[in-house]
Amino acid sequence: RELDGRVSVVNSPTYRARPTATFFDLTEKWRMLVMVNHAESSQRSEKSDIKAWVKALGGVQVRNVDCELLQEVVTGWSCSPKTIKNRVGTFRLIWDKAKVWRYTAETAYDGLDLPQWEKEEQPCFSVDTIVRIIERSPKPYNTVWRLVAETGIRRGEICGLNVGDLDVNHRIIVVQRSRTKNSKLKAPRAGTRNGVAKRRVFSLSPSLTEQLRPFVEGRQADEPLFLTPGRLTKSGKRLGGGVRLEPDNFVKRALKPVLKELGLDGGAHAFRHANATLLDSPHAPMAVRQERLGHVDA
Repeated sequence: RELDGRVSVVNSPTYRARPTATFFDLTEKWRMLVMVNHAESSQRSEKSDIKAWVKALGGVQVRNVDCELLQEVVTGWSCSPKTIKNRVGTFRLIWDKAKVWRYTAETAYDGLDLPQWEKEEQPCFSVDTIVRIIERSPKPYNTVWRLVAETGIRRGEICGLNVGDLDVNHRIIVVQRSRTKNSKLKAPRAGTRNGVAKRRVFSLSPSLTEQLRPFVEGRQADEPLFLTPGRLTKSGKRLGGGVRLEPDNFVKRALKPVLKELGLDGGAHAFRHANATLLDSPHAPMAVRQERLGHVDA
């Protein structure tokens, strides 16, 4: 009976001999064909995850990878439960593609036990805290933080704004690009539709619109909306400045010192959490929240 079960698979008209490969070979193919299509931020974490898996399973034939072997690897890791969860997530992406490519018919990660992980409560600024941060921040960052708090857009999206994205006459701003760590401009995380970046349009309060007006008057539509102010020397001379904000740098240089001064934890994302939380008050529908926050699904 055991032999009949195995022979019937081979005798099937749809049978194809499975390709042989080590796990390292599989990951290399996945990197070249699949990972290159992912966002750069995703690729950075995936490369780290793959490195850990290859160290453990690189020379093992794909056909010999099973849940027992995976459990031994996972149990042997001393990193945090969150890191393990992320590594297993990347493994699942690779393995699911291995099944499509017919390297295996098994779902090796089924039944895998992971260490318990409780997600920490994320920082969320209150309205009073946001006011204090804005009051302590110099130009243009006082305006930046107010815009982030009022719209909930991401720090990369702030850096991707151009002058032409702001219409002060109709009091709206359009988010249609984001800046990455390597200074590239790309579609925001909500993705694209028919090859075109999905735009998110926000109405602005009258007072914020007036605060933003000086950033667009007399400037070209394709110029960055917010520019670095540069730094002052001891003699008062301003050096550098005048370039598009960079996501990590402007948070580290403009927000972190203010938070430290006020004795607060968090970062730019805490403004976004505040905006999402405030949407509870008017009982905003989930579809509205999803559209405003630029989430792919509810």
